[in-house]
Amino acid sequence: MQVRTHRFGLLASIVVLAALPRPGRPGHADSGSWGAEIKQVVYMYNVAEYCGLNTFEVYDGYRREMRHLTRQGRLPESTVRWLRIDGIVAADLEYDNRGLGGFRNWCRTEGLDAARHFQTFRDAQLAAERDQVVLP
Repeated sequence: MQVRTHRFGLLASIVVLAALPRPGRPGHADSGSWGAEIKQVVYMYNVAEYCGLNTFEVYDGYRREMRHLTRQGRLPESTVRWLRIDGIVAADLEYDNRGLGGFRNWCRTEGLDAARHFQTFRDAQLAAERDQVVLP
């Protein structure tokens, strides 16, 4: 019972933090689209994690995609942190909405799609890195 209470307290804290106003950053017109992508990527990884599909390759693909998005979007670290929290909360709420046993289909659909997505992203980056290596 104490674990469930602790989990609820942690979730409540995250929800409160996520509801706080976030400082804006002028000059980042594109940051909304990059922000939505970052939040979605975090959500997808957390779905894979809930489903037990977070292998080394999946985690590595997730980290690579997050690096790619944060470099491309040039978002401040504080904004990226809030977007990560939003993605984590969205995944947690979706997991809770599934009910007992309902997460199984979620894992067979969204979970597997997310894991494949990160593996594909990782494979594409590794292939691009191999192509950039110049042999003497």
